Amino acid sequence: MLKINLLGIPLTLAFLSGCAQVVSGDTEDILVETQPKSGAQCVLQNGRGSWALLATPANVTLLRSTTPLTISCRTADGWIGSMTADSKISTLAYADAVTLVGGAIDTQSGAAFDYPERVSLTLQPPPDAGKPRSVFGSDGGRGIAAPLDAAADRARGIDDNIATRFQTLRVLLDEGLITAEEYNSRRGANIGALLRYSMVAPARDLGRPAPPPAELVARLKYLASAYADHSITAAEQAAERATILDGLLPVQSIKRADPPPPIRDSLQLAAEIGRIERLRTAMVITEKEAAAERVKVTQLLDSAIAADETAQRAASGVTQATPLAAGSGVGIALNTFSSEAQAKHAWTALQKAHPADLRGLRLSLRKVPRPHRPSHYRITAGPVADYATATALCNSLARAGTTCEATSFTD
Repeated sequence: MLKINLLGIPLTLAFLSGCAQVVSGDTEDILVETQPKSGAQCVLQNGRGSWALLATPANVTLLRSTTPLTISCRTADGWIGSMTADSKISTLAYADAVTLVGGAIDTQSGAAFDYPERVSLTLQPPPDAGKPRSVFGSDGGRGIAAPLDAAADRARGIDDNIATRFQTLRVLLDEGLITAEEYNSRRGANIGALLRYSMVAPARDLGRPAPPPAELVARLKYLASAYADHSITAAEQAAERATILDGLLPVQSIKRADPPPPIRDSLQLAAEIGRIERLRTAMVITEKEAAAERVKVTQLLDSAIAADETAQRAASGVTQATPLAAGSGVGIALNTFSSEAQAKHAWTALQKAHPADLRGLRLSLRKVPRPHRPSHYRITAGPVADYATATALCNSLARAGTTCEATSFTD
C-alpha cells in the first residue's frame, strides 16, 4: 500500500502541474447575444484591449484579464444596451496555484481568469419622439415633458451616423483589413466630428448614413482575395479600397464641416455634456478625450457669459472710455480654467502659440467666483501701455481664435 501511495504522489503532482497548460491560454471565446433583438453591433473592452462584433449572436475571441469586461451594443434602428461581466479565477487555475506551478504567472497575467462563456444583453428601445416623456422617468410622478424636439432628434440621428463610422473603422482594424497606421490617421483626421469644440473641423457630411459594416468588411475581403487570385491588379485593388475608406472617413478633405453652434447658455452646455457621455458610452472616444471636451465647452460658456456682461456694461455706459495710465494698470483677460494649474499650463501654451503678441507680458491669475459653482481662474496678462493698446492686442488674438478682453492688470 505504501508503495502505491508513493507512486501516486508524483502522478498527482504531474497532473496538477499540467493544469498550468490547461488554464494558461491567453484567449477565451465568448458568445454574445442580445434580447429582444439580434443583429446588434457590439464593442467589448477590458484592461487588455477591445474587440468588435458585426452582428449578434456571435462568438468573439478576446484576451483574458483580471479586469471586468464591458459590453456595449447598438442596433441599426437605435436599440442600445450595455453590461459588465466580471472575471473569476477558474477551478483548474486554483488547483494549479496550490501546486505552486505556473499559478503566480497565470493570475498576474489574467490567463487564469475566465469570463462567462455566454452573455445575454438586454437592449432598450430608442425614445419615441411622438410620445411625451416624464422628466424623471415613467413613474417619477413629477410632471410630463413636451415631446422631443424634431431638431434634437435629427441631431441625435446625425451623431449616431458619425459614431457608426468610427465604430466601423474599428471593426476594419480588428478584422485585419486596415493597418493601425491607417486607423490612427483616418480617426485623427476626423476626430473633430466627435470632439467638435476641442478639435479641428472634420470632413463634411459625416452625418450621412454609411454602408453597413458587414458590407464594407465583405467588400474589402473580396478585394484582398481577388488580388491574391490575380483576378484584379494591385492598382485596381488599391483604387477601390481607397475609395471605400475615403467614403467612410477620409484622410484628406477638400471641404471641412461647418463649425458647431456656439455655447451660449446652460441648457446648451447640458445638452453637449450629455452628447459627450453618449459618445463615451459608445466607446468612440476615450475618457481622457471626453474630459478635455467637457472642459472646453465649459470654458466657452464662461467666455460667452463674460462677453455678454461686457456688452451690457457698454450699453449702460459703464465703460472705460478714456485710456488708463501706462504701466501696470492695463492688461488683457484671456480664457478661464477650473484650476490654477490648468490656467498656468494654458498660459505657457498661449505664449508658444502667440509669441509676437504676448512677448514681454506677465501672467496674473484672477479668481472668478461663480454662483452655485466652483470658482474658476482667469488668465490676465500685462502690463501694456494703455487701453487702446490692450484693445488692439485683443483684436489680433481674436483673429487667431483666442478669447480676449481689455481689463485692468495687477501683479
